[in-house]
This record gives sequence, C-alpha cells and structure tokens, in this order.
Amino acid sequence: MIPENLATIGLLLFAAVFGGFIRRLSGFGGALIMTPLLMWVFPIPFLIPIVMCSEVFGGALLSRQWKVHPLDRSRLWCMLFFAAVFLPIGIWLGGFIPLVMLKTATATVILFFASYLLLKPHVQLNNSNTLDGLAGGLSGLLLGACGIGGPPAALYLNSTNQAFDRTRALLSHFISGISLCAIVAASVMGGGIAWFSYLLFAIPAYWFGLRLAQWVLAAHALSDKALKRFCLILLMVSAGCNLLFLFIFK
Repeated sequence: MIPENLATIGLLLFAAVFGGFIRRLSGFGGALIMTPLLMWVFPIPFLIPIVMCSEVFGGALLSRQWKVHPLDRSRLWCMLFFAAVFLPIGIWLGGFIPLVMLKTATATVILFFASYLLLKPHVQLNNSNTLDGLAGGLSGLLLGACGIGGPPAALYLNSTNQAFDRTRALLSHFISGISLCAIVAASVMGGGIAWFSYLLFAIPAYWFGLRLAQWVLAAHALSDKALKRFCLILLMVSAGCNLLFLFIFK
C-alpha cells in the first residue's frame, strides 16, 4: 500500500471515530466532523456515500434507544420527502463550485451553526408543515452541494419549544433517512461504487467512536445542557482548524 493510501486511510479512521463520538453524544454531527476532513482526500460525490453509510450505521444502532415520538412521525416523513427532492439538485449545483470554495463554505457553515446554537439566541419557532418542509429541503440541498445536511434541520428543531430528548430522536432519524437518500443519489450522479471498499475502515472506526462516547457518558454524568455545549465546542474547533489549514495551504 503506497504512503498516499496510508495517509488517506489514517485520515478516514480519525474522521470516522470522531464522527461516531459526536453522533452518539448529540444525535447529529457525524457528517459535520467527517465531511470537512474527508474533503481533503475525496471528491464530494465520492465521500458522501462513505459518510452517509456511517451515519446510517450509527442511526440503526441508536434507533433502539431513541424512538421518534408518535406526534413527530408525520413531520419526519415530510422533512425526508423535501430533502429527497432537493438533494439531487444540490449534487448538480455542487459540480459547478470550485473545491476550495466548497471547503471554505462547509467549514464556515459549521462554524456559524455551532456558534449560533452555543450562543442560544432567544429565537423560538412554532413547528409547522411549512417549516418542516423548508428545513428538510434546505438540508437536502446543502447535503448534495457540500456533503453536510444537518445544520438547517438542527437549527430549526433546536429553535422550537420541544424537549431535547424528543428533538434528538427526531433529528437522529432524519439524519439516517436523508443519509440513505444521499447514498443512492451520489452513487448514481458520479460517485459510482468504488467508495464501498473504504467502508471496511469507516464502519468499524465509527462504531468505536460510538462506544467511546458511550463510555464517556457512563463514566461522567453530564446534563443535557453540558452535553450540547461540549459537542458544539468540538464542532467549532474542528471547523476552525479546517479554515486555518485552508488559509495555510491554499
């Protein structure tokens, strides 16, 4: 195996462990960690299936612990429908954007998203079918264009008057659903199936990240507030480092 492949696999293992760790703690964030890192070694249509397969794997394991509230099931399907419609459009648009611009935009979106939630602005929304569809559509568009789809849905759901455990369950299942759509769309629209071999490394590493987070939760009792703050700070640090590397190596 040539050194370039070793470096690629090493980065993939690190990204998958880190992504699984964040996903288990907060219910989202796996792609927000993995995508900016893997953009350094893979094109967008190629990395989307790798990241999304990891997210589906994590979601399948977590679904046994986080059940969608009966009142949220119709909302979940509404969000997934609009995400599936706009996801291919995002992939198509992403093909016209230079890679360095995509990297910068991705890191900036994550930094803004995490900072916004960390500052906890007093913005409260009442959930509705219109806002559910809008959040789902924006998530699909963003996922297709730059490989991350969580921020619009997470910002919307965290701005509603809803308990954290209910929001976390809805968001986790939405991420799993949109991930399945992204795997199919990205594979058909340029990713092919060559990415499949990298799952041999990504899935075990993602699982280890999930287990590592479970160990941290068992060893340290953290409130929902402290947990969210910790995850958001990690996302900000990751996005900030990516922007720094872009500035240094551009």
